[in-house]
Amino acid sequence: MKILHLCPSHIATGGTEGIHNLVHHLNLCGADAKILYIGDKEKPQPEAYKKYECDYVTEFPEDFDGCVIFPEVWANQVLDTKYEKCKVAVNWQGVDVYYWNNPKRLYGLFLNRGDVLHIANSEYAMDHLKELGLKPIKISDCLNDAYFKTYLEENRINAILYNPTPVKLTQFQKIVMTRLKTEYGAKFTPISGYTQDEVIDLFRHHKLYIDFGVFSGRERLPREAVMCGCCIVTSKLGTAAYFADNSIPDKYKCVDETDAIKTILTTLKEYDSCKQDFDEYRKLLKQDKENYLTEVKELYNAIQHNNTSV
Repeated sequence: MKILHLCPSHIATGGTEGIHNLVHHLNLCGADAKILYIGDKEKPQPEAYKKYECDYVTEFPEDFDGCVIFPEVWANQVLDTKYEKCKVAVNWQGVDVYYWNNPKRLYGLFLNRGDVLHIANSEYAMDHLKELGLKPIKISDCLNDAYFKTYLEENRINAILYNPTPVKLTQFQKIVMTRLKTEYGAKFTPISGYTQDEVIDLFRHHKLYIDFGVFSGRERLPREAVMCGCCIVTSKLGTAAYFADNSIPDKYKCVDETDAIKTILTTLKEYDSCKQDFDEYRKLLKQDKENYLTEVKELYNAIQHNNTSV
């Protein structure tokens, strides 16, 4: 069956990598799946994603009558008349991003089409979609192979890793970081402008990654950090509050400024013992990897049979 998954061109994020990973696995299941890039048509595929071997188009074929999958930010486009003869699905890798990128008057517009298959990669998204009266199908998502390779453990430095993008660098996190710098002399390393291999190297040589942002979906950097032996301290927003999505002990999920600072300092000081608290999460992330193809096969079966009540 022919499938097109819409994706913004030239963008390399956790979400767009998830799209390429899904398309790759749909093809392993026997589908004829491609990326439909939206935006600049000149070499739209990021170099880092060529390993997924996804064919792509930059225009919607006029005679296309297969399935079109939309990222959640473009969920309302299922109502576009050019897709009326197609099977349609929405891939909810995040929840909040839909509301951030659509005016309030258009919230839930996609509900006006009843034959949409909804895909969720988190319990947070599952709960949200069920609240809307939908019956989504769950796909866990998985990290790429590079994060599952064995490595030699080396001495780790105390500098704290963080994501400097505005949506992640919340006011709460800025306050915590400022206090850690001024009161305790803490050092921070932003993760920005690095290749994947360089990010892996950072995670394998640091003790801690922090993220007090909004977890709209199952954020990739925290999972990548954990698989590289790095501890993480997070917020309790979005998926971070769900153990199924962010499978770390509650003591590493902070909403209080003083508690966050204490937890960060303790984790750095007692890294060797704290690291063991993330063994269960590493085990579950490996299971995500092992189960992913089976889950995609179930999704492909649902698409083929137009099963929107899974």
